[in-house]
Amino acid sequence: MHDHFFVRLARATAPLMIWALHFALCYGLAAAQCTPGGMRTGGPDRVLLGVATVLALGACVWLGWRARGGLREPDLGLSGYAAVASALLAVIGIAWNGMPLLLVAGCA
Repeated sequence: MHDHFFVRLARATAPLMIWALHFALCYGLAAAQCTPGGMRTGGPDRVLLGVATVLALGACVWLGWRARGGLREPDLGLSGYAAVASALLAVIGIAWNGMPLLLVAGCA
């Protein structure tokens, strides 16, 4: 009865939550800074978005590395594999969300 369902669920979904927060921050900040009332010269703050992207990537890589270490446990179950898979998916998603930092020079 001590399977700690919600702890395992939180470990398996934490990288996806980081991805969602990163997505909301990046696109919310870009939208706020590219509105006519909040227009910045040069477009969105690329340094702030770059730092957020690097921190989110680092957190997801760390969570994936920790989850990878648990793959050797005999009673792992689906949540261990889900934790590794969600960390990999989140790293890919965050890198994809961070691509506009390299490609977009300013607000159109």
